[in-house]
Amino acid sequence: MKQKNSTDSHHRLHRRNEKMPDQEITIGNFNLPSRYNSEGKLFSTQDSYNMDGNKMLWHLDRLEDFNNGVRFAPIHIDAGLSKGCNIKCHYCYGVTQGNFYLESAKKYISRKALIDNYLRSAGAVGVRSIAFIGEAEPTLNPHLYEAIVVGKESGIDISVGTNGILFDTGRDGQAALEHLSWLRFNVSAGSDKSYRLIHASKEFNTLVEKIKYCVEYKRKNNLILDIGIQMVLTPKDIAEVVPLAKLGAKLGVDYFQVKHCSDTVENALGFYERLDDYEKFAPLLLEAESYGHDDYKVVVKWDKITNEGHRDYDQCLGAPFLLYTEGTGKVYSCGMFFDGKFEEGYRLGDLNKQTFQEIIESDHYWNVIDKVKNEIDVHKDCYANCRTHSCNNFLWDVKESGVTSGVVKIHSGGFTIDNPPKHMNFV
Repeated sequence: MKQKNSTDSHHRLHRRNEKMPDQEITIGNFNLPSRYNSEGKLFSTQDSYNMDGNKMLWHLDRLEDFNNGVRFAPIHIDAGLSKGCNIKCHYCYGVTQGNFYLESAKKYISRKALIDNYLRSAGAVGVRSIAFIGEAEPTLNPHLYEAIVVGKESGIDISVGTNGILFDTGRDGQAALEHLSWLRFNVSAGSDKSYRLIHASKEFNTLVEKIKYCVEYKRKNNLILDIGIQMVLTPKDIAEVVPLAKLGAKLGVDYFQVKHCSDTVENALGFYERLDDYEKFAPLLLEAESYGHDDYKVVVKWDKITNEGHRDYDQCLGAPFLLYTEGTGKVYSCGMFFDGKFEEGYRLGDLNKQTFQEIIESDHYWNVIDKVKNEIDVHKDCYANCRTHSCNNFLWDVKESGVTSGVVKIHSGGFTIDNPPKHMNFV
């Protein structure tokens, strides 16, 4: 039997998206104000988390180490915990990273590698936050809930991004809620009918009940926890943005975030070549924002949605500040290295064989970090609006001039050093 590879998988997803019609939209007669900053760009007035930017200004100690050539631990890590998923979202970037859905659901990082080699070690060296999001569904890993508790107890701020369907509502899930900084449910459909098409799943109502449970448990126990829902915006699901804004308000979550769709420069999912379509969605996005209020934020990531994948920097300087680990325990500086032509040459280490401290203190680690900076062409090799993109904007801006008042104005999101955004360790 021919062994399946991720290229086969994302080719199938591309074909699915070609057959899937764009959603028809009607722009209402809303007299909604368009907010533009000094650079003439739309921006969110509800982003109390600075989601559409970065939080590098609150980690200048790591910037100082970077400038002085001192080796340091990353501020943040996006961590995969499995290689599979129980649903099939039409925009899944994970298919380019080795996610084969239920066929690889039992491929996940082991308990020893996750708890001992990774989390306890990462806490010891000063990693400040880890988000269990990754390239697949974290709840497929049976060690998720223990990992949340151990990570927090090791001094790391922990968060989870999940489709929510399998989230535990027993004591394990409750302990997770008590230790998380934030919990985000990924959903790009506002009804059962559209959920079946967009996510290829019949579990919309299950998801809604899980969100309700988490919100109720948070309120009942006065937890310091932000619960949100996130939509990945594409032409195939644009008509869901307003229904989702309304749904988030009804469910009582803290925020609804609308983000761009990541795609490879090869247009693996069929959206890289359509990034210029996003501009016409602005009226609907503004309408969605109108449902936000003091206790419920609707945050559109305007910068990444409207920049058409453009980069103003010429090198990836952000690699040592924000790392990635894939679902079986391998460590990289970027998610695009998980599978394909870059995988072996840009692997930083393997948590099944090394502790996290051993990895980041090795010469190999820093040699690869330097290789990313000097050999990767960010304009030709990198996928649009990667997770490190905003950090790179900051690092490029301070490269020559340092942290000037102009840099602070651009990257502070309206916050100050003494008044940081929520969850500042999630850089």
